[in-house]
Amino acid sequence: MIFGHHEARTGRHMQVDKLVAGGRIVSPSGIVDAAIAIADGRVVAIGDERALPEAAERIDCGGKYVLPGLVDPHVHLGGGRPLAEIFASETASAARGGVTTVLQYRRSGTSFLDTFPPELELARTRMLVDTQFHFIISTMEQVYEIPRYAEEFGVTSFKFYMGGYEPGNPIGLVSVNDAVLYAAMERIRELGPHAWCMVHCEDDSLVCHLTAQVKARGGNDLAAYTESRPDFVEEQDLLRAIWLADLQECPLYVPHTTVGMAVDAAAESRRKGRTVVLETCPHYLALTADDPRLTAHGSGVGKVAPALRNAEHQAELWRGLREGWIATIGSDHVPIAKSGKGFWEEAPGFAGLATMLPVVLTEGVLKGRISLEKVAETMAYNPARLFGLYPRKGTLQVGSDADLVVVDMDHEATVGPEVTQSEFPSAFEGVPLRGWPTLTMRRGEVVFRDGKVLAEPGSGQVITKPEPDLTKNRNWHAA
Repeated sequence: MIFGHHEARTGRHMQVDKLVAGGRIVSPSGIVDAAIAIADGRVVAIGDERALPEAAERIDCGGKYVLPGLVDPHVHLGGGRPLAEIFASETASAARGGVTTVLQYRRSGTSFLDTFPPELELARTRMLVDTQFHFIISTMEQVYEIPRYAEEFGVTSFKFYMGGYEPGNPIGLVSVNDAVLYAAMERIRELGPHAWCMVHCEDDSLVCHLTAQVKARGGNDLAAYTESRPDFVEEQDLLRAIWLADLQECPLYVPHTTVGMAVDAAAESRRKGRTVVLETCPHYLALTADDPRLTAHGSGVGKVAPALRNAEHQAELWRGLREGWIATIGSDHVPIAKSGKGFWEEAPGFAGLATMLPVVLTEGVLKGRISLEKVAETMAYNPARLFGLYPRKGTLQVGSDADLVVVDMDHEATVGPEVTQSEFPSAFEGVPLRGWPTLTMRRGEVVFRDGKVLAEPGSGQVITKPEPDLTKNRNWHAA
C-alpha cells in the first residue's frame, strides 16, 4: 500500500476524483494488481482498492494491464498542412496510441529566437497531449545561440543531421559538417543534466554516391532505396559521433538506431565511462526492406531514413533492448501525405504515434522478445528520466501526473485510418496488431476511451522546466 502524506491520515474519509481499479499496474520493476487513486490530475495513492479513498468516478480495468502514459521521445509535427491543424490532429492520434507526452522536433531556417515563439503559442492552444521540444540545428549561427535557446525556451536537446540528405531533398533538411557538430557539443555539455547532442547518423557523401549508382542501374523500389543507404553509412557516422562526443565530453543521444553494431558500440562506450544513449523505432524492430506488403504499396510508404534493414539487424536491436543498451523507443512520427510521384521524389517518413505500442507488444512481448516491464521502461520511464520529465512523467507513483494507458492484450485490429485516427499513411497499413489501448488518461483526464478521442485541442500542456535531477549520474544504465 502506498499513500501520500495527506491520504495516509484521511484514508477512506476523503474523496478523490477518480479510481482506476481492477488493473495490473506495470512498471520497470514488476507487475502488481492494485488500484490507483487520482486527485487534481495527480496520483495520490496506490494499493488495495478496499483501503483507498472513495472516488467520484470509478474506472474498472477488468484485469487489463495499466502502463504509465507513453513518453515518445521522437516526434515530428509539421508538413503540408497548417501547424495548428497538425498539432491537434496528430496529438489526437497520440492519445489513441496511449502516448500522453510527445517530445517534438522543431526546425528553423533562421534563428529560433524569431521563429519559435509563435510555434510555442500554437502548441499551448492546439495540443491534446503534453509536449516538450528538441531543436534541429543546421547552421553555425544557431550553434552560437544554443545557450539562449536553453535559457529562454528551456530547450536543452539539439539534433544534427550528419548526412543523408543531399541538397534539394524532398523535405528540405540540411546536413551539417563536423565543425558545426564539434562547436555545438562544446556548448551543449554546459547546459546541465538533461542536455543532449542528438545525431542522425548517415554519411552524406556516401549516400549521395551510392544513390547515384542505384539510380543509374534503374533501382526504383524500397530494396533499391535501402541499397542506396546501407548499414555501413550509419555505422561510420555513429563511430565518428561517439569520437567527437568523447573529445568534447558531451552526452550523446542517437535516435532511430537501425544497425546491430550500435549495440556493442554503445556498450563499449559506456564501459569507458562515456554517455551514449541509443533509441530505436518500432518500424526497425518489425519491418524489413524486402517486405512484399510494402513493395506492393508502391508509393514510398516504407521509405524512411535511415532505411529499413534485415532480420539480422532486427535481432540485434531486440537484444539491445533486452540488455539495456538501447534505452528508448520513439515513433519517429512524420505526418506526410504520399504524393504518388516517383519513388525517389517521395518524402521519407510515415505516421507512427498510434501504432508504436501495439507494434512493440505484438512483435516484442507476444513473441517473447521483451517483457512488459521492458516496455514500460523504454517507452515511458527512460525517456522521462533522460529529458527531465521524471518523476512527473514516465511512472505511476504517488505525486506523479496521472498519465496512464489501459491495454487489452487480446484485442486485435488491422491498421488503417479508422484505427490510427490519422489521415497520414502508416508503414503498418493493413497489418493486424494485438495489444491496443482501450483507455488513455492524461493528467487525470480521460483523453481516449473505446475508440473515441475525447480531449479538446489546447488541453495539452507545454513543459519547459525540467524536473529536479534525481539520478546524479549521466553515465546511467537502464534499470
